[in-house]
Amino acid sequence: MKKVVSLLIIVLFSASFFGGALISMEKLPDATMDNPYTLTIQSQADVVISIFMNDKTVLQETLLKAGNSLSVDLKFEVPRNTIRIVVRNMNNLNEEQIFVKKILYLSQVDAVVDKNFTGNDGESVNGVPHFTSISAALEFLKNSKNDEEKRKYIFIKSGNYYEKITIDIPNLSLVGEDVLSTKIYYDDAAGKTLPDGKKIGTSKSASVTIKGSATGFTAENITFENSFDEQNNPEITSKQAVAVLTQSDRAVFINCRFIGNQDTLYVRNGLHYFRDCYIEGDVDFIFGDGRAVFEDCVIFSVDRPGIKPKGYITAASTKKDNLGFLFTNCVFTSNVTDKNSVYLGRPWHPSSDPYSVNSNVVIRESYLGEHIHMDGWTSMSSKDPKTGEKIWFYPETERFFEYQNYGPGAIINEKRPQLEGENVELYSKEKFLDDWDVERFIEQLYQ
Repeated sequence: MKKVVSLLIIVLFSASFFGGALISMEKLPDATMDNPYTLTIQSQADVVISIFMNDKTVLQETLLKAGNSLSVDLKFEVPRNTIRIVVRNMNNLNEEQIFVKKILYLSQVDAVVDKNFTGNDGESVNGVPHFTSISAALEFLKNSKNDEEKRKYIFIKSGNYYEKITIDIPNLSLVGEDVLSTKIYYDDAAGKTLPDGKKIGTSKSASVTIKGSATGFTAENITFENSFDEQNNPEITSKQAVAVLTQSDRAVFINCRFIGNQDTLYVRNGLHYFRDCYIEGDVDFIFGDGRAVFEDCVIFSVDRPGIKPKGYITAASTKKDNLGFLFTNCVFTSNVTDKNSVYLGRPWHPSSDPYSVNSNVVIRESYLGEHIHMDGWTSMSSKDPKTGEKIWFYPETERFFEYQNYGPGAIINEKRPQLEGENVELYSKEKFLDDWDVERFIEQLYQ
């Protein structure tokens, strides 16, 4: 029997963790500056181990007795590396376990952020300035006389960084050491009061704001969180709490996590690409007027105990002449136990200019869990900017579409329009990205 295990989601191999893992080792990082990187494996049984990197043999079949260990130096030659460890049980030749891990190697960076750094901010270690906060590293780069066309890299070591940051540097890449242990978070909410007595508002609640001037921004292996505690702040009624507000154009997020409740991810202006990301929330937690492609992402709806409906995933405010959100090959899942209780989205028409909007969300070739409401989409109200009267906008007049989805929540009925004919191509990844070759951009990102 062959068992394939992804290292992306585990902390430590152990015999009990996998119900019989044959080896154990500490969790490998998502990114590293170490080259070579020493991998140490301890055997839980008599095994034969082979190790491959980028389909090249690193360690040929080697016998390792139970309780013994071996160390192998992984020598990186390219930025993106796939490590594959094949383990065969010598006491049961039919049992084979395969462990796979992707590691990003950074050969050169402009700054390192390390919460545990004991030196002074800006002090050089191996020729690279080190900082204890992301804010300090950003300030350093802003004050440096760098060519704006040249890409800048900040490597963020594992740690919890309680910071409210604004990014306005073009061509900047933030790279976390590990997506589960590298976290940027803050706890503002729209209803909190500023010293001048005014409310913070939705946009300014963001833990991380990426300005329009930060063209070409990228982030990888980072958790972005708004940790505002709704339950322990009942006096705050405006609970919108943004983890990331991005206004950048041609921004890329890879293997990132976005954690929050209401209004987790605010996508404004520009073009954005999300790959292998995890996005969590309950109400309108992916929203805005920007254009974005979400590919191979997990969209997780958080339960709202005692409240129905349980939530709304998207709230696009797409302009009539633009495209909105495309989800392709994604997984929509939840901890909500109520079936038929979470809407895919509703049309957000901001009261400042409600009539310029024609919301656009397309979900295609994705898994939809049983929490998804059978109607798919629902209505949302706004206000007339002149009269102040409430006005309603309905899914039927928006651009909400699905195509070849599957799973218990992928119901086809008259309320859930399916793409047909030329619209299948019109609402494709290639059309959303326009002339941007994002695959080539990612391939060259760390060259």
